[in-house]
This record gives sequence, C-alpha cells and structure tokens, in this order.
Amino acid sequence: DSHTAEYDLEDKKRLIWDMSTAMNVELRQLAAAGAKVIQIEEPTIHFVANFYPDQTELLDFLVDAFNHEVDGLDDVELWIHTCWGNPNMQKVVEDTSYANSIEIYLERCRGDIWTLEMKDRNQKDLELFAPFRNDLKKKICIGVISHRSLQIERPEEVAALIRRALKVIPAERLIVST
Repeated sequence: DSHTAEYDLEDKKRLIWDMSTAMNVELRQLAAAGAKVIQIEEPTIHFVANFYPDQTELLDFLVDAFNHEVDGLDDVELWIHTCWGNPNMQKVVEDTSYANSIEIYLERCRGDIWTLEMKDRNQKDLELFAPFRNDLKKKICIGVISHRSLQIERPEEVAALIRRALKVIPAERLIVST
C-alpha cells in the first residue's frame, strides 16, 4: 500500500518488471498459438499521470514496463484499454482526465489501438486529440455506449457522439465501442 511507511517503491518496481516479463512470455505464446488481436488492460499510467503528474520518473518506468510486456508482439494487433471504472457499473474516481497521459499513450506506449472511456465522461478530453489529428500513429477507440446504465442509448445519441469525435479524429483512425 503506497500510503504506508512500509511501502518500498523500488521493491514494487522490481515486482512490476518481473510481472511484465512473465506477461510477455504468456503474450508471445498467445501470438505463437495464432492470436491476431490482444488487448492489454493498462490502468496505471493514466491514473498516475492524472493524480501524480510530477512523478515523471515513475511514469517513465511504467511506460518502459508496459513496452517490455508487449515486446515482440509486432505481428499482433495490440489494443491498449484504459478506463476509470470497472465492469460492475461502478465509477471508481471523479475528476478524471487523459490530458497528462495522451502523449504517453499516443507516442510512447507500443500498440495499435488505444481504447478510452468517453461515454460515461460526456466525451470529456475528446478535444485533446485535435493537435494529433493529422499525425495519429494509433487508431482511437472511444466508448459511445455506457455499461453503467440500464438505459440503452438512442441511435441519434450515438450518431451525435460519433460526429463529435470525427471533428478531432479522422474516420480511418476512429473505432467506436462500449
């Protein structure tokens, strides 16, 4: 627990690196067995960037660990999934933003597609993609359907969200999802 006196960041980094190494072995085996698409859950980088942006050394380490985890997966379509909650329809934190992590995910993390939570955040941060519009190296997958609501979105609402996204993300780089 990082909020206790016993917390040892260097020990935690060693653990993270070892886990990244183990995951890399597993992911390479999946690719060798024929997996063409692999999604990696990556909540840590955007949480740290949002709430502890001055922790640049830790952020650099987390990017290195992520890239170590996915090293050698060049023949696999790699999805990076980020969100601010969990599948049990719960919102975990408030005041969320991808502002401090957008460059990290777009430029520094290996991967082909970055999945972002957008629907339950009212498309907050969508405008952050405008400066990258003409040079997006990854496809961007945004949520246009909420998994936190029992009420399904109307087609017109989904279409409006997609149109808004197309103002800052080119059509050939946009994927929509829940």
